[in-house]
This record gives sequence, structure tokens and C-alpha cells, in this order.
Amino acid sequence: MPLFIGLPHGVSLPRNLAEPDARHLVSVLARTFQWTGPLFGRAEVEAYLHAQAEDPASLPALTDDDWQRVQATAAWKSLPAAARRAISTADIIGRALRQAGRCCADCDTPISGPPTANWGLCPICLNRAEITDLQRRPCPAGDGASPHRWDDSTCTGCTMPSPPGRPHLTALPTAA
Repeated sequence: MPLFIGLPHGVSLPRNLAEPDARHLVSVLARTFQWTGPLFGRAEVEAYLHAQAEDPASLPALTDDDWQRVQATAAWKSLPAAARRAISTADIIGRALRQAGRCCADCDTPISGPPTANWGLCPICLNRAEITDLQRRPCPAGDGASPHRWDDSTCTGCTMPSPPGRPHLTALPTAA
């Protein structure tokens, strides 16, 4: 069944693009442009059926008619909106922006500049912060979840001053 797929001028797809090839194409595009997100299609429906079946080996294949009926349901049509709501509710994008140092880790105010310049905080929150609290936070120059990598005087990732070293105690023999 030929599909009409509206593409930008000059871009064309093969006339007989099969679903597995289309899935691979979307996957390659996603990796190339660093897109992320779930892709729901026939493969996920088949995986769901196999996971629910008592004997997956005896499960009949999902026919084209079955797949078209699934696509026509209100539940399937609501899937993109439900996925967006779940991502929004979990605040995944907000967490990514805070971990990247693009939004303040305390108040969510958008901020600019490298995370090493503001340690992931807006000017107001940075002025209120104690250095010891900043040192306990994840390193803003890393993935936003990893700890600082301290050397003798600073974090090697974000150049934050390292916490004061603990004094080394030496055991001395008691005086007789």
C-alpha cells in the first residue's frame, strides 16, 4: 500500500520503503541529529503481545489487518500525547536543562554561559549559596549527575575549589 509522505523539496524516499527500513532510517536520523524519545510502532505491539502471552511460541503473528485495527483505536491515537505528558510530568527536559547548566539548579531560571562560570546557578542563587553546598552538588562540567573530580586544590572538571583536606593524624606513643 503506497503511502504519501510529505517531505521537503528535493528529498525523496524509495517507492517501496518497508516498515523495518523506515524504522532504521528514523533511528539513523535520530542518532545523527541527537534526537531522543520513544518510537512506538508495530514492533512494540508485537513485543507487548509476546510479553503477555503464556506461550509466545504459539502466538500468531500480528497481521496487517490486526495492525490497522490497532492504529485506528482511540488509545493508539492518544499515545503521542500520553508520552509527552509522562515526559512533562517526570520533568525530564527540565532536569536535563538543569544538569546541563542551562537552567538554575535551584530556581529554574534560564541561565547562560558555561557551567564552570556559574556552577549551574543563576546569579541570585549563586550569591546565596555556600561553597560547601556547591562542593556537595554534582560537577556542573560533567553529565550533571556525576560527582566532582577533586585534585589537590580544585575539581578537574569545573575548577571549583576543593573542600579543605582533613588533617592527617599521627599516632604518637604515650609518654612514660
